[in-house]
Amino acid sequence: MTTNPRSRALNAGLTGLATTAYYAVPDVTPSRAARGWLKAACLVAGVALTASEPESREGLRKLRSTWREGVAVTDAAAVTDAAAVTDAAAVTGDAAVTGDAAVTRAVDGSAAVTDEDASASRKTAVAVVGVVALAASTALTIAGEKWLYRRGEARAAAGVRFPHTRTGLALGALSIALSLVPEPSDRA
Repeated sequence: MTTNPRSRALNAGLTGLATTAYYAVPDVTPSRAARGWLKAACLVAGVALTASEPESREGLRKLRSTWREGVAVTDAAAVTDAAAVTDAAAVTGDAAVTGDAAVTRAVDGSAAVTDEDASASRKTAVAVVGVVALAASTALTIAGEKWLYRRGEARAAAGVRFPHTRTGLALGALSIALSLVPEPSDRA
């Protein structure tokens, strides 16, 4: 999906401004509580900017429709499985057998590991990897934020004026540059 270049530049500029403001907050107020509230306001502004972009809205629409299709497929599979269970129970003479196990027993007469068990294992592995990745990302983000704050405070102690703002300007410029990188679909 291609967007208006002017809109893209405006969003990139606003994102850079929000980033600069976020990192410049310690130069504005010495109060830790006030810094927390001001940084939260900057984050809300950044999220609002991201949510207002057409690409974000389109992505949310696709995610919502994919979820709805997944629910519809799951419902259809449940109806198919119920029919298979009835057929398998009739073949095996076991009314207590359900799901894929019934189909497996009906086909080869065994109680082998089913696709359902393998699917559950894959889902568990993906969930564990996701949680570990989220925890690592959070830990690295916190460590980076603390390092930037300590660096700014050391520069302030050395007599540099607006040390956090200077860092914010550099990171704001970086966020603008990254926001202006075209999407792979826009390059073609």
